[in-house]
Amino acid sequence: MYTINDLRKLLGLSTANQVRNRIEAVKDLIAAELRRGPNNQILVTDAGLSVLRRLQELYDSGLTITQASDVLRASGDINAINPNQGSPGLAQNRAEPSANEALIAALRDEIAFLRERVAYLEARLAQQREERRVGREWWEELKEETDGA
Repeated sequence: MYTINDLRKLLGLSTANQVRNRIEAVKDLIAAELRRGPNNQILVTDAGLSVLRRLQELYDSGLTITQASDVLRASGDINAINPNQGSPGLAQNRAEPSANEALIAALRDEIAFLRERVAYLEARLAQQREERRVGREWWEELKEETDGA
């Protein structure tokens, strides 16, 4: 069983509130993995830790906590964490790990491309602003507009 402070260290987070926010984001997925200890302390099992680690990996890849928790909910292998959560009358969704890995790899590639594109566009915008600024004062453009009217 892991305490909030243990989870903070294991997940590489800086505050206990970050851990609590992550637990809250996937509370429905790890409800069976949460316990209360002495003084109402939150405790998480190994299975709960694995869900939080996957959530953190998705967050580190560029998703928000909400998006990452939605991906975990949509992933087919979440029922493997707690097989008793699903309805016994329904077949469990058994997605192939290779398909999930390929999807995650494609998403990471897209995120990397988009980050590069944003950096390029920001640099280009800064360059255009600098080119406009060089040799002219900010009021000269306004002065030309008022003189022509």
